[in-house]
Amino acid sequence: MQTDVVEQFKVLAIFDFDHTLVDGNTDTWITKLLPSTMQIIREHQRNGWCWTNIMDKVFGILHEENLSKDDYVRCFESLQFTEGMKDTCHFLQSKKIPTIIISDSNSYFIDHLLERDSLQNAFCCTYTNPAVWHSNGRLHVEHHHEHDCKQCPQNLCKQKVVQKHLADHNLSYEHIVYVGDGHGDLCPCLALKKGDYILARKEYKLLKCLQGENQSEVKAKVVPWESGFEVLKLFQKLFET
Repeated sequence: MQTDVVEQFKVLAIFDFDHTLVDGNTDTWITKLLPSTMQIIREHQRNGWCWTNIMDKVFGILHEENLSKDDYVRCFESLQFTEGMKDTCHFLQSKKIPTIIISDSNSYFIDHLLERDSLQNAFCCTYTNPAVWHSNGRLHVEHHHEHDCKQCPQNLCKQKVVQKHLADHNLSYEHIVYVGDGHGDLCPCLALKKGDYILARKEYKLLKCLQGENQSEVKAKVVPWESGFEVLKLFQKLFET
């Protein structure tokens, strides 16, 4: 009887995008085009709207104000990658380390910024909310998937994305290294095992959760970071052994 063979590799690198790879939140960054939309975001958050639905509404308002794709591109000119992260991406690419992005941003924002800085080939997969420009010039975003996780926002459970990625590719890894910053990264991080690494950005929500109320649930090694160069050093160390 033929059995499936699970292929094993040394390291899988997983990155969040906002406040991790890039030094800002892409969704709130775009509100610089029309600052009054931040008030709309806050109002809908108070009313319990899903973040992705709020952003789709914001994109509709920007369209009504005749703000175009070119305006989005100009707005993002000032959003840069976090110090040291481009070097980290180049190192991972040079070592042919499987590297994926899981983000609650959207596919247009991520693809644009990766291509702008010539990093589109550094990642084998990007899991995020799909976004498309309609023929009338409006950007539209949808939920990444449906799920039943009570801890995550209704549009995206990052733990389920990791599980599906491993199952779909029939792979296992000696180490999973998860690099993130926010509360949305907590669910996948708590599922990591001994021998894995959580690289949590200092002064951000993920690290506070891991060192606080969720500390007893953590099995992976937690490594706080400020600069992408600290992230790079950990990956370099893993490949020295």
